Amino acid sequence: MIRFGLSLMPEPGFATAAEPLFSEGIVSAVEWSFDMGWGSDPTPAWLDELLDFYCEQGWLLGHGVSYSLLGAAGRHEAWLDRLREEVERRRYRWITEHIGFVGAGRFSFSAPLPMPVADDVIQLGTARLGSLAAAAGVPVGVENLATCLSIRDAHDQGRLVSELLTAVDGIALLDLHNLWCQSVNTGVAVQDLLDAFPLDRVREIHVAGGRPDVGAHSGRTLRRDTHDALVPDEVVYLLTSIAPRCPNLEVVIYERLGTSLDSTEAQDLYRQDVSRLAAVVAALPATAPSPLTTPQTVDLSPIEIPAQLQRTQAELLEGFYTGVDAPTLQQRLDRDDYPLDPDLTAVATELTRTWGRLRA
Repeated sequence: MIRFGLSLMPEPGFATAAEPLFSEGIVSAVEWSFDMGWGSDPTPAWLDELLDFYCEQGWLLGHGVSYSLLGAAGRHEAWLDRLREEVERRRYRWITEHIGFVGAGRFSFSAPLPMPVADDVIQLGTARLGSLAAAAGVPVGVENLATCLSIRDAHDQGRLVSELLTAVDGIALLDLHNLWCQSVNTGVAVQDLLDAFPLDRVREIHVAGGRPDVGAHSGRTLRRDTHDALVPDEVVYLLTSIAPRCPNLEVVIYERLGTSLDSTEAQDLYRQDVSRLAAVVAALPATAPSPLTTPQTVDLSPIEIPAQLQRTQAELLEGFYTGVDAPTLQQRLDRDDYPLDPDLTAVATELTRTWGRLRA
């Protein structure tokens, strides 16, 4: 049986929308972005109860958003210290992170941004994933991004996922809406994007909704991973066609921002859509996943940060935040392995201006 679950959100609108779904028993797993709960506000009592219940059932999944797996700069050790406290309190079945970086230069945080397949990126990502595995004590893995900066970037992401997971014998989290966004935004067929993706490592699939957009330079159709709308039929189709190709798939998680569930109408539509997806998952062919294994040990000696990688990430965030055009930013980067598409650069600019946080 492939389980069906929800990504938990702390907002009251999510609690109201999701409560009947839990009561009906269609939610057999939950995912929690635990570092969302590391702020000053305590998590609501109802959320703690859900976390404890699914922890006891063995189906609490952890998903980080701020570790910055491929980040050359950041508070990685402090984050790992908090993670050690987290896993002492609750045991997660596995823990995943985005395959990107979220801070560099004068920025402490941003939306996750991609990196190319390059020796310095693989070296750093492998070391960071090894540190994550050692701190978590459970299987760890990575999720593919929606954001890409060029066709090459989208093509290479599956290979980068595979390279990093091989080092720790990790798991893959395949986000189907992210995959579809990259396909729409680059014109590359989904199958071509999956050519190098390690489908045999997929234990978890994400489904979500988003919004259409228009390229700022070419006017072409784009797709944004905003998590504030119903799951499109195209993503449901991808689920039914790709899930059977993932022999170790264990669970499908529905993602939706709690802030988008602030009306009765939105909550009703969300419940209907969740029920629809739960039925789709129930009809998927059963899998026979291999047993989960503890993370493979890797070298945990101090991480040496390549200077060029630090400069590349700082230049990217600074360029996006200040609105530098793609050709100029491309010249500043001085990396042949990092081409920039003007429309996709404009999307990254908007994301960075929305989510970018300057260091104190």
